[in-house]
Amino acid sequence: MKIPAILKREPLLVEAGVSKLTKLEFARNPHPALLKEPAHFWDEIFIANEAYILDEVTHPRIRQKLAYDAASHRLFLEYVEATTLSELVRTGITLQDQRRTHKILQSVAETVADMHAGILCGRPIIHNDLKSMNVLVPTASPAESILIDFSHSYFEGHLPPFITDKKQSMAGTAKYMSPEKWDGDYTHGEQSDVFAFGVLAYYAYTGRHPFEGDVGQIENQIRELTPPSPIESGFNILRNTMAITMSCLEKKPERRPPMERIARYYAEASILFR
Repeated sequence: MKIPAILKREPLLVEAGVSKLTKLEFARNPHPALLKEPAHFWDEIFIANEAYILDEVTHPRIRQKLAYDAASHRLFLEYVEATTLSELVRTGITLQDQRRTHKILQSVAETVADMHAGILCGRPIIHNDLKSMNVLVPTASPAESILIDFSHSYFEGHLPPFITDKKQSMAGTAKYMSPEKWDGDYTHGEQSDVFAFGVLAYYAYTGRHPFEGDVGQIENQIRELTPPSPIESGFNILRNTMAITMSCLEKKPERRPPMERIARYYAEASILFR
């Protein structure tokens, strides 16, 4: 695929260090695009998978695919001027502005609930890599979210073998992996997304992940330990949303609430911030 009239290329540094990302500006087009290219062999497979998934997804809170060149494994995506939820946590913003934090998490919960229900797609989708670095908060809508990076995603009931066979460090994702994933069990896709949302919300509320350390320590904690409730640790958080957040971290997948219920809890609690 030849993309003519590129006026400007700006390499972007990403937190996870996965894939090469470039901001592109075209002639006669005022809207920039994001180019995603492989950084190593495995990236070719996962970029192709993301292009395949995004072919069937149209959702205002999911970054849209513009084009994909299978020969060069180049994926062109909508460019969004934004920061990541991870950056908002690290800079203390989520701790300082409870209302904004609640609205961002509500937005994420609603988006994942829509994915699990197959809304605007027709088939339920498992994100399978939900984490703070994969949540964008647009500059123009600072209480909203856009979900990104569908390279590990799949349609419910159709798990590609290359997802479980991936041969590279999982340090960036380990903190969000549900107990069953550590056993190599990917049959509870929706519930594993719920667990990851619980980790993400806990991190946004407290500034620290519920499971920390090296990969071995994280695995042991996820399997064996129940993290303390942030309320018990002195954080001023709504009790009902904190309770459902902690229920997302249940060790057994069947004990976690469905994403639709989580989204409803957040929506109902949002009236307290008006």
